Order: sequence, then structure tokens, then C-alpha cells
Amino acid sequence: MTTTATPSFTPALNKGGVLCGLAVALIWSGWSVATRLAMKTTLAPADVTMLRFGVAALFLWPILLRHGVGLRRIGVAKVCIMLVGAGVPFMMAASIGMRFAPASHVATLMIGSMPIFVALLSAFLYGERFSRMQVCGLLTVVVGAACMGGYALIAHRAAGEWRGDLLFLCGGLLFASYTVVQRRSGISPWHATALVNVGSALIFAPIYCLLLSPAIFTAPLQDVLLQVVAQGICVAIVAMFFYAEAVRRLGASRAAIFGALSPALAVLLGMSVLAEFPSAVSLAGIALVMVGVVLVVTGAKPKGADRAGNISTDQ
Repeated sequence: MTTTATPSFTPALNKGGVLCGLAVALIWSGWSVATRLAMKTTLAPADVTMLRFGVAALFLWPILLRHGVGLRRIGVAKVCIMLVGAGVPFMMAASIGMRFAPASHVATLMIGSMPIFVALLSAFLYGERFSRMQVCGLLTVVVGAACMGGYALIAHRAAGEWRGDLLFLCGGLLFASYTVVQRRSGISPWHATALVNVGSALIFAPIYCLLLSPAIFTAPLQDVLLQVVAQGICVAIVAMFFYAEAVRRLGASRAAIFGALSPALAVLLGMSVLAEFPSAVSLAGIALVMVGVVLVVTGAKPKGADRAGNISTDQ
């Protein structure tokens, strides 16, 4: 029997996939720092949200125009879940939370909790089972989150860090719901990204302009431009491209591991850019969450294993 070489397993492509995954982790951690920085300027959560979806929509609308909304194919309920899970409610939860808690917390509790909530939702809705390693990973994440949240509640109760932590966990749950629905919607990641960004911009723009107090026209230009690049270009477009490439070259499970690097990178960026130095307890919690995420992602039960124990690789 002859075998055909698979491009995604050649050393060159594996190296490229690793670089793409590292780029995603760096952009995600940079996004948390940039959003936290915005909350220290004259920009409000609504301003950052408008920049996030408005700028991305300008670049992504041709994709939606070509593929259409896809209500019949996806279903109204799934479209609504995607718009809520990765749209305005998600971004507002993250932005408001960053008014209370440091950037390292959002990278740990929101980005780090996303694969955990995805696993839990998949188990609850679709009956997927956990391996022992995944159970250990879930418990490790819970302990790490408890370390961070408990310390924030005790040491920084007056500052309200615990409020930010709760909002970050809510944001992680929202984005996890988007992830689960998008995987089963039958549409491509680029189509889903265009749908969420353009749809959110169309829904939120009238609310923002008519009912809120827009500050993007009066805020310092450098503050606005930073958020335009960080929110609307890097996260929505560049990170999406690199993540799609990482999945193509490494497989979905391997690509997801790089999200566990975001908390550590956010800590380093937060110390250098924001002068936010986490406590020893918070660092321990961050480390535990990172370890737990890796265990959950790598401990998934293999699909397509035959009786001889051969495992088909996820592509």
C-alpha cells in the first residue's frame, strides 16, 4: 500500500504553523493590553466596541456580500447566538471588565476559559465525554481561577477587581458559545467573522450614534488610532488569518494550545506597558490556568481510532 505525504506534517509547514500560532497568542495578549490601556483614556467601552466592529466591517463586508448572511443555511437562532457570543455583548463585557481588573486577568480568565467553556458546552449539548486528563485540566483551571478571583476579592475588593474577573468569565462563556455554534454552522471561519463584525456594526452603530455619547470624534487621535489598529485590524483580520493558517497546518487541537500562551505574554506586556505587576498568588493562578488549558486541549479523546489503536489526525 502506498502512502501520500500530507503537507501539514512537513517540517517547513509545521514550523510555519508554529509561527502562526505564536503570532495569534501575541496579538491576543496585545489586544488585552490595548483594551486595558483604552480604559485609562477618554475612550469608553462603547467607543472601543464601535471601533472594533466598525473598522473590521469596512474590510470584511465584501466577504459577507459574496457569501450572504445565510439565515436559511445557518438558522436564525444560530446567527443570533453568534452575534451575541462574539459581537457587542462580548466586547462590552471585556471592555467594562478592564475598567476594574488588569490585562493579565482578561488574558487568563477570558481567553484561557474559552476552551474550557467550549469543552463544557460540547459535553452538555452534544454529549462529548472528557478524558481523565481533561478532567484534571478542568479542575486545574478552576483552582487557578479561584486563586486569582479569591485574591482579588480579598486584597482588591475596594478596587472591584472581582467584578472585572466575573465579566471576563462571562465573556469567555459568550465567545465559547459562538465557537461551538460556528463549528456546527457549516460556514467558514472567514464567513463567520464577516457575519459577526458587519452584523454587529450595523446593529450597534445607530445605538452608539443616537443614544450614547460618542467620544471617538473628540478623543486624542493617537488613542483612537491605537484602537483602530489593535481592535479592528489586528484582532479581527490579522489574528483571524494566522489562526486559520495555524489550524490548517497543525490541526485544530494543536492550534488551540497557543491560546494558553496569551496569559504569560499579557503579564509581560502589562508590566512593561501598563506597569501592572501581578502578585505571587495571581501568578500562581495564571500558571495553573495555563497548565489546565493545555491539559484540556491535548487530552481530548481521539476520534476515528481503530481497534488496533491507530489514531486519525485532526486536520
